[in-house]
This record gives sequence, structure tokens and C-alpha cells, in this order.
Amino acid sequence: MSFHKFLVMTLAAVFTFCATASTTLAAYPRTAINLICPFGAGGAGDLSARILSIAVKNDFDKPVVVVNRPGAAGVVGTTVAAQSKPDGHTLLIGRVANVGIIPALNKTISYKWDDFTYLGLLDVNPLVFVVRKDSPYKTLQELADAIKAQKEDFSFACAGALNIQELTSYMFLHSFGMGKNAATSVPFPSDAAGKNAILGGHTHFGALNLSACIDQLVEGGNLRALAVTTDSRLDVIPDVPTVREAGFPQLENILGWNTLCAPKGIPQEAIDKWEVALAKLKDNKSWNDSVKASGSIPYLRGPQETTEFVRNQVAIFSKLGAELGLMIQ
Repeated sequence: MSFHKFLVMTLAAVFTFCATASTTLAAYPRTAINLICPFGAGGAGDLSARILSIAVKNDFDKPVVVVNRPGAAGVVGTTVAAQSKPDGHTLLIGRVANVGIIPALNKTISYKWDDFTYLGLLDVNPLVFVVRKDSPYKTLQELADAIKAQKEDFSFACAGALNIQELTSYMFLHSFGMGKNAATSVPFPSDAAGKNAILGGHTHFGALNLSACIDQLVEGGNLRALAVTTDSRLDVIPDVPTVREAGFPQLENILGWNTLCAPKGIPQEAIDKWEVALAKLKDNKSWNDSVKASGSIPYLRGPQETTEFVRNQVAIFSKLGAELGLMIQ
């Protein structure tokens, strides 16, 4: 073989290797990334997903498309995500309900909390106890006293059974010595639907995500906030007391949260790219402003810390579920 021919073959091999390596490095994402939100439009999970999809549009060659798959308090969409091909092209908004509370309390569902790879924690969502603006109850204590007196059949709205909203309302009843049947839980497919039920007078109160009802709590709104579950007052509704100030410290720091996760076994390349993209959000003013405007609090954490966070949350909910008699075997 001549030196010239050898050189041509060698260079061709090098170019082929480089092209293959380049293709491999750029392989993810090959198609649009479907981000499943297992809740209806307008809720905290949906808002978090849509704000994220816009914020990372320049980080990937393909779009991130939000797909709402509501049903059974998030179980329907979460099950779809868990059973999807682990190639990084189907992701999930892992919310406090669908990957925290429900796996902790309901042992009959097909997935467990650790059936997912956690790419990062996005935000936390304060809960706010609300009634309609013309309600006779002006404080959380007044509402508790009325429920305790049982002068009427009270009901509360929540976005699905066994989610953070329902659990918080049950804990509220428990905090003043009443069982979970002291007020009837009325689950709805989304935060927005639960809010509308209170606005329409179909339920008496709810512990809703602030992001879902902030529009009705500012000037001109038709809801009255009785207390927030954060440990300090919120700038967006500074006149609303914390649950501790309202006399219910047991409810302090009960919060919603949103993670980004994927079916277990996705390529490391996808994990690495998302870790970089999520880390950049810390300095993304638009993302931070949008999250705050939605009523949530930016709370970015990496994959390992997020996994430990969810693990600890599941342990807390398992303990609460046993104490409140909410376990489903």
C-alpha cells in the first residue's frame, strides 16, 4: 500500500470517528422533549412546566413541549411517564402530590417515588387558606370554630385526592381536635377548578396553592386569604398572617413543590445537559421573575439533593398518613 493511499484511509477514518463522536455528543435531544404535567391547565404544576419550557428554549436544539395528562390526582400522567421509554424525550413534572404524597400513602398504584431519575428541584409553592370574599369567616380561627360547632355541613376544595391541599386541610381539622370527616373533601382535576368551586360557593374553603389563586387575592379579587403556610408573610399579600400568627403553628412550612424528573434509566448525556440547563436558571432573571409572579418561590437544587429532598418528604408523608388514618393498602 502506498503512503498516499495509507494517508487518505487514515484521514478518512479520523474524519469518520470525529463525525460519529460529534453526532453522539449532539444526539440529545433528537426529537421534541415531551414534558408531562399530570395536572390540569392553570395549576402550580402547569405554570411551573410552562415557565420552564420557555426558559430553556435556547439550551436545546429541540423544543420542550408541555403535555397535560391530568387524572386521579396526578397518577394518570405520572404512570404514563413512568412507563415511557427512558431516552430523555419524555420528562415529568414531579409534584408534591404525584411523586411525594401519593406514593407515600397509596400502596395500590403501579409506581414508587424512586422509579424516577430526579433532574432537579424547581420551586416551592406556599399554600394559602382561602374563602370567598363574602364569607362570614374573616380569620382561620373563626373558620375552625364554625367547623367545630358543626352548624352546617362544611366542605373544602382541593386539586385531587391525597394531594398537598387535601392533606393540609385534613391537618387543619386535626389541629383543633376534629377528625377528617368534620368537613367533606371535594377533589377537582386542577387548582383552577378548585378555586372556581370556592368562588362559585360550591365549597366553603380550601388550602390552595398561592400560584393558583393569587389573581383573586389582589385588589379586585373575589377571594379572602385567611393565612399562608410559610414561616413569614409574603410580599405579594403582606396583610395576610402566617398560620403561626393565626394560631395554627402545626401547619407551618407545609408547602407544595415541583421537580423535573424522568423515567429511571435515561442516558447520562440527558442528565448532564439538564443539570447544566437548570443550573443556569439561577441567573435567569426572566425565569426567576416569572416563578415569583406565579406565586411560587425559586428553589433550584441539583439531582442528588433533589433525590434526598423527595426521599425525606415521602418519609414525612408516610408518618402523617399513618397518624391521620389515610393509608391505602
